[in-house]
Amino acid sequence: MNDKIYFWPGKECNVNEKCKALEFCNNLRKFERHCKADIVYPREEKDVNDAFWAELGGEPATINAAVPDDEPDENDPDMTYSFYKISDETGKIQATEIKDRPLTVEMLDTNDCFVLELNKQVIIWVGRAAKDSEKKNALSIGKGFVKAHNKPKGTRVLRIVEKAEDAYFKSFFNGFYPIAKNDFGGNKGMANTEANQDISKVANKKKEATKQLLNKLG
Repeated sequence: MNDKIYFWPGKECNVNEKCKALEFCNNLRKFERHCKADIVYPREEKDVNDAFWAELGGEPATINAAVPDDEPDENDPDMTYSFYKISDETGKIQATEIKDRPLTVEMLDTNDCFVLELNKQVIIWVGRAAKDSEKKNALSIGKGFVKAHNKPKGTRVLRIVEKAEDAYFKSFFNGFYPIAKNDFGGNKGMANTEANQDISKVANKKKEATKQLLNKLG
C-alpha cells in the first residue's frame, strides 16, 4: 500500500510459510519498489495494525481458523499453466509451446514475445527488441488464445513489457531475483574465496536469524 508493505502472518502458519512470505516482501521491496517502501508488522504495533485493517475495510471480529494444507490437485485447471514463444521468423506469426520446467528468466528472449497461459488469464510478455509486428499483434495473439483454447468466460488478457514485470508474473520463473555473490579475495590478488565458503553455515545462520524475527512476531 503506497510506501508500506504489510507483513501479517497468521498465528498458526509455520516457519517455512513465514520465511517464504518474508522473503517475498523483501524481494518486492527491493526489486519492485526499489527500496522506497518499508516492511511493517501489524501484529507488533497497534497503529500499524489499525492502518492495515483500515485498508481492508475494518478488522473482523474473528479470524478464520487455519485449515490443513492439501496436496495440490494436478488436475485442477487453476493449478496448471502453459508457456509459448511467439515469433514470425517464418514470415507468419506462430506460437511454439515450451514444455521445459521449471520456467527460468533466461527463457524470455528480448527479441521475441511469449505467452503465459493460465486457466483464467493469458499474459503476453513483450521483449524490448521484438519486431514491431509482434509488439503490435501481442494483444490480438492473447485474445486468439482465449478463443482457440476455449478459455472460460471472463478470461483476462494482459500485456507486460520487458523490465516492467510485476511480482505475480515473476513468481512463475526462477532467476528474476538475483543472488548477490561476493569474492573476498580474488580481486586482491589472493585465492578466490567465494567457492570455499561454507554455504550451509551461512544459510543456517540466516535461517536462524529469520526464525528469531518470526518468533518475535508471533
